[in-house]
Amino acid sequence: MDDKEISKAVVKFFEVDVPREQMLVRSATSITSPQFDGMPGKTSKGNGSENKMISYTEAKRHLAAINAALDLMDSDEADVLNMLMINHETATKAALELCLSRASVFRLRKRALVDFAYAFNGGELLDRLHDKATA
Repeated sequence: MDDKEISKAVVKFFEVDVPREQMLVRSATSITSPQFDGMPGKTSKGNGSENKMISYTEAKRHLAAINAALDLMDSDEADVLNMLMINHETATKAALELCLSRASVFRLRKRALVDFAYAFNGGELLDRLHDKATA
């Protein structure tokens, strides 16, 4: 695996997985109590509220792991990733807020994507990439 492949996988993670996890956490407020109508013989496909709570818990754990990975990284790299990939700010805005040039922001982003892959859940993203390559 080269750094380019790793970076692509991390970008995909931030573009697909992270928004899904954030949506699951936000939607947890719509969880209702299970309804029982007392009618025997109905087959159930499981408790929807229970499944939502499980998804919510997993999403919270995943987001906490993202924050833990950012905490392990160089602070400038973590700030750039947070601003560009999580908060979806522009490189110009990130450069202004961090007092860096746009070129420095992109250079930090490039390093940060690879570093994040190693820091997230003990290299989980690298394992996914490796598994995909060997499958």
